[in-house]
Amino acid sequence: MSAARSTGGSCLTGMLADMKWLLVAAMTAGLASHAAAADAPAARPAVKAPAPAGFNWTGCYVGIQAGGSWGKSEHVGRAGDTSGPTISGTFNLTGTVAGGNFGCDFQIEKTVLGFENDLSWTNKHGTAQDLPPFNVAGTSSTRETWIDMFRGRVGYALDQFLIYGTAGVAFAGTEITVSNPAGSITDSKTRTGLAAGLGGEWAAYVDSWGAVSLKLEYVHVDFGSKRYVDPAVPMGAFTVGTRDVRLTDDIVRAGVNVRFNWDAPVVTKY
Repeated sequence: MSAARSTGGSCLTGMLADMKWLLVAAMTAGLASHAAAADAPAARPAVKAPAPAGFNWTGCYVGIQAGGSWGKSEHVGRAGDTSGPTISGTFNLTGTVAGGNFGCDFQIEKTVLGFENDLSWTNKHGTAQDLPPFNVAGTSSTRETWIDMFRGRVGYALDQFLIYGTAGVAFAGTEITVSNPAGSITDSKTRTGLAAGLGGEWAAYVDSWGAVSLKLEYVHVDFGSKRYVDPAVPMGAFTVGTRDVRLTDDIVRAGVNVRFNWDAPVVTKY
């Protein structure tokens, strides 16, 4: 009987020893798994692709433009330092303009700052019959042959659309012709005036190197008054008197610009 009890106690002791080692092994495995998880790199958060940037107007451009030109002129008699009565009254001028331009723009957020210089040929002209007390058989005419404008531009960008205002200085080649039964005389002057207007531009075609844009603008130019035929010129039984000639322009024109972008990329859109 005692031998049997001894055998049963030995078995129980062995089972307890086995359970102890199993528990130690399980604890060791759990600690190792926790350490490995602590050393593993943290998962990176998902990064969304950036939204594509809009069109950027920063860069320089060259272009061509053409349109119509309207304006007014008046020849006013001049006697020494005193303005006399009007010779012609105010009369209308009409014609066309066509030429080229270049400029540069710089965009800051939605604001676009820039400058533009354009040179155009024009045939704008008009004629009026002289009024009493001047020779009513005579006529006075005003003509422009070219116009050059250097203007600043301030605009607001709506992606590929640009709305802008513009102002600056203008130069024009002009001539006046006075005709009467005895003949005619022409006097030419270069005029300087102030120009201001507004316009819109659309980047119609966009590529990695730049864009092709279409524009439409209106510009008003005031050349003030300038003296012609000084001194007066006798012509047969008549005298062509010294005069101050007033001149304004109203120009509406469309154009095409080829724009070359600088550092900022231009996003191609289809």
